[in-house]
Amino acid sequence: MSPPLLTLSTPTLDKLLQASSALIYATNADWWQGQLYYLCPGIESLCELDRDALQAEPRRWLTLLTDESRQIAMARLACAIADDSQCVSLDYTLQTPGGVWRHLQDDIVIHRNETGEVTELVGSVIDVTKRQSLLDRFTQLSDQLPGALYQCRLDTGGRLSFPLVSSGAQRLFGMSPATLIENADAAIDRVHPEDTDTLWRNIRRSAQRMSIWRCEFRYRHPHGHQLWVSGHATPQREEDGSVLWHGFCEDVTLRKQAQLALVESERRYRFIIEQVSDLIMLFDADGICRFASPSVYTMLGYCADDIYGRALVELLPPDDAPRVQRRLHEASRQGQNMQIELRARHSQGHYVWLEISCSPYISPLTNRYEWILGVVRDVTTRKLREMKLHEMSTTDSLTGALNRRAFMEYIKTEIDVADAMPSRLSLVVFDIDHFKAINDTWGHAAGDLVLESLGDICRRTLRSHDIFGRIGGEEFALILSGHALHEAARLAERLRQEFEETCIEFYGQWLNFTVSFGIAERQGMETLDALMHRADMGLYAAKRQGRNRVHQALSKHD
Repeated sequence: MSPPLLTLSTPTLDKLLQASSALIYATNADWWQGQLYYLCPGIESLCELDRDALQAEPRRWLTLLTDESRQIAMARLACAIADDSQCVSLDYTLQTPGGVWRHLQDDIVIHRNETGEVTELVGSVIDVTKRQSLLDRFTQLSDQLPGALYQCRLDTGGRLSFPLVSSGAQRLFGMSPATLIENADAAIDRVHPEDTDTLWRNIRRSAQRMSIWRCEFRYRHPHGHQLWVSGHATPQREEDGSVLWHGFCEDVTLRKQAQLALVESERRYRFIIEQVSDLIMLFDADGICRFASPSVYTMLGYCADDIYGRALVELLPPDDAPRVQRRLHEASRQGQNMQIELRARHSQGHYVWLEISCSPYISPLTNRYEWILGVVRDVTTRKLREMKLHEMSTTDSLTGALNRRAFMEYIKTEIDVADAMPSRLSLVVFDIDHFKAINDTWGHAAGDLVLESLGDICRRTLRSHDIFGRIGGEEFALILSGHALHEAARLAERLRQEFEETCIEFYGQWLNFTVSFGIAERQGMETLDALMHRADMGLYAAKRQGRNRVHQALSKHD
């Protein structure tokens, strides 16, 4: 049985194919290494070889191909024949005897007989040198880009393919352009599972609306690492109903990591700001609040949204506003940090004392301050304490202790604070044993030395926030905020031992003295008088039991 093309004479075929821009040929199964059945005219202009000479020796065609092109073409043809394919497209490069380089596309139809044996190879060769030149220029240009240029097609059946991919795909996706063109799923399947739905949803929306496609997704690189890819493409509708995108993809991993790190950093700082008890505020150059942390509600009774956009002076008493504005302006203009105490109006109408540590931000462009960061702390309790202590003659000159009036006012304040914010409070009352005998035996000068020594020991032993007062001639008291009964007892015992071991020189003589202690811890809403009474009862019990000892008043009934 003759091959299909041979059913027509050569002149007839020549006339039929003379209008074709393609070079048509037919060989047996061995291609150009075997028998050449037909070769259309025009071969001379393509490869500078005579038609008759090629028909006599077809192998001369293969000698014009570059070694690489020849090996690839023959391997692809052999693979197509072995796979029972009906056709195959080959691309190869040849050099004419005159030294001209040509890039050719050879589309081959494979004819078989009833048993599947190849009977004829019919090829259609076209010169794609100009197209290849453009592709080479495209490759050179795309190599200069950080990402990959591509064409992506979505056919009417919903299948995705890449007709064109630049060489940058190798760097970006770890796959050659040829691999992606042959199998688009090779890259699609490596998109992170959590991002796949988003990717396809954006593709379908772009195809439906013919809008620009944009997407960022995670890609699992063949080398094992993960990267972030950003892509955008412009769609166009094809005649067959498919959609063709022209686009660009690039690696944005560093940018994405920086964004995620910034988001995480902002989350951490917001968590810190929301948890700290101090109030964090940000004011612009006009003194308008642009940020307030949630602590503003605890401190001033306002929600953060209520404070936003308000001027600081709106919260200040009229007589204090000019002073505060002047100090803030001077410190900010000089770029200096500053700490200021001021009164601010609470949402319920009363004023609270605030301590604000201000840090101005100076713009390096304008050299003017743009922002003031304020860290605000409620110091109302401390200020009230300071003002009350300042109003009175508070100190006993002999012992350095608070006088009775100052001490009693202070303990009242501490009880009020404890009522508002429940906390432990202990009272220690102590008395110098046989002090009258010291005065009677050695004189009042000796008694004064004993009192001075007692004051020195107390100031040396007590903490800065422990309150020490002289409430009688030789009777003293301590207010221990935050101390439980057993803690107060330990402190009293330490003092007792210090007093007992102290020797005072008086005109060549050594004086000793001891002290008895009564201790009571405030219980519930116990009044000051009740607390003082229980501590006194503890002191009297210590006296009755032999003096020079510490006695704890355990309950109201003790």
